[in-house]
Amino acid sequence: MIEGMLIAFAFALGAGVQAIAGFGSALVAMPVLAMALGPRHAAPLMALAGASVTVLVFWQNRRGMRWREALWLMAGCAVGVPIGAMGLRLLPEGPILGALGLLLLGYVGFSLFHATAAAPSETPDTRGAGVSSSPGWHTLRARAAAIAVGCCAGILGGAYTTDGPPLVMYGDLKRWPRESFRAILQACFFFDGTLILLSHGAFGLITADTLRGLLFALPGMAAGLAAGTFLDRYIPPKVFRGILLGLLTLLGLALLGRGIYLAANGMGPH
Repeated sequence: MIEGMLIAFAFALGAGVQAIAGFGSALVAMPVLAMALGPRHAAPLMALAGASVTVLVFWQNRRGMRWREALWLMAGCAVGVPIGAMGLRLLPEGPILGALGLLLLGYVGFSLFHATAAAPSETPDTRGAGVSSSPGWHTLRARAAAIAVGCCAGILGGAYTTDGPPLVMYGDLKRWPRESFRAILQACFFFDGTLILLSHGAFGLITADTLRGLLFALPGMAAGLAAGTFLDRYIPPKVFRGILLGLLTLLGLALLGRGIYLAANGMGPH
């Protein structure tokens, strides 16, 4: 019962964050799930339930969609997801948890030392939707950069269901306006999520326990979406960002410590 309550809490928190910021569902929920269930059970549950959040947030921001930019990112994701899923199956749990902790702390560091990462909507790109915010987008170099970012996101998504950080950083550097920022990320998240589920299924990571976890995940997710949509009207972006970064710092440190402990005691895969 306690495990079920932790699952519901993790998805409520993650869905609320995604409804407000357009990303962060897995970044917030996955560490809680990983500590409660272990990464091998948490990752497929996050991928399975998280797709619903992505679809709803995308629908709310669909007018800002830029397919040309999203498609190159998706191409990279298609390469990276199977690599990450294979790593999840083969690597010991200690390094996985430690790497996830470092990922969260690295993202916090990026956000603190790059002020524009704190609010993608504060420096909007006013160019039309459907075209690039960079004049060199059609060059091979620009496409390769997008594919590389997508590949990194795919690897993280396949392993930890946390494909957001590379995409969020890339969107910030491209100066997407808020609606486009949310829409492009949701499209990539949904594409990644589909590939992640297929990869996890192929590697035998989706089990009966995963499906039972949905009984707690879905109600928590619905409550989080409702709360996040309501609170989005009243929470200043800077205040919310500070809360989010503080929470991610604590979770990152906890996961890093747990990963070091498991590695030091020689605890391998389940």
